[in-house]
Amino acid sequence: MKNKISSTTIHHFIKAAILLGLAIYIFQLTLTDEILQFIVPELVIYIKIATGILFIVVISQIYIAVLSLKRHVIICDCGHDHSHDQVFGHEHHHLFKKSILKDILIYSLFLLPLFLGYLLPNHASSSSLASNKEMNFKGLAVQSSSSGHAVEVKGNEDPALKKLFKTNVYDQDYAKLGMRLYKQNIIEMKDKWFIEKLQSMNTFVDNFQNKQIKIKGFIYRDPKLAGNQFIVARMGMTHCIADISPFGIIAESTDAQQFVNNSWVTITGTIGNTNFNGQTVIKINVEKSEPAKSPSVQYVYPDWNFGSKL
Repeated sequence: MKNKISSTTIHHFIKAAILLGLAIYIFQLTLTDEILQFIVPELVIYIKIATGILFIVVISQIYIAVLSLKRHVIICDCGHDHSHDQVFGHEHHHLFKKSILKDILIYSLFLLPLFLGYLLPNHASSSSLASNKEMNFKGLAVQSSSSGHAVEVKGNEDPALKKLFKTNVYDQDYAKLGMRLYKQNIIEMKDKWFIEKLQSMNTFVDNFQNKQIKIKGFIYRDPKLAGNQFIVARMGMTHCIADISPFGIIAESTDAQQFVNNSWVTITGTIGNTNFNGQTVIKINVEKSEPAKSPSVQYVYPDWNFGSKL
């Protein structure tokens, strides 16, 4: 009988190191808000809870690794490790021999994504992402329905305004938002309710003709557009990175070619309408443009409860 650092102890420390690396990486993402490159804000709280649990698991794994150093390992020819734990009593472990290559392969499955996470940037070019997805000009438009009688929304708004925004029962929240936007001197497409505003204005296209609008986004061109047209877009995430889609507004300008693909700009102009793929959507008649800095978090997110906040 003799003391030595067994292969089991080494495996415990490797597992502890991998878990610690994952825990630190996720913690850094939440601390810097870069976690929003992967999930919507509503899910961040669950990631924080999971990270706390992961740190507890790390501490437990380190404890097991240190504890395994105290074991007396009996070296024999039977192909098993027989270890005696002075704290928990006698234990008899039957550990199948594993090849080094198999161990390397298994640990690589965890180390590779960890290394890539630390070494690679957390976001890709917006245009490169948009090119693989269909552009959304009308928002999510998942609950809208053309069936049913148009009704006026409830509330103390001007009766003439409520009549202007009559709609079906499915779109009443967008009608309420539309009335709020209608009363603004200039509609600013900020991150908050970006997708909801887009859907509201496209639900009531005629109501917003000649209204002033200001939007910040990246330049994207669709081959179906005319030469004087381009798209000012944002990438939207509905749940996680797997379901990102581009949301945007068509813009028209006599100097359209000066706008470089994937560059960020702030566009100011008046709202008009145009036809794309058989659908009538709003457009911007560009009056002013200026370069803009891309935001640290380039995504916008839907607010599923925006109606209750109006």
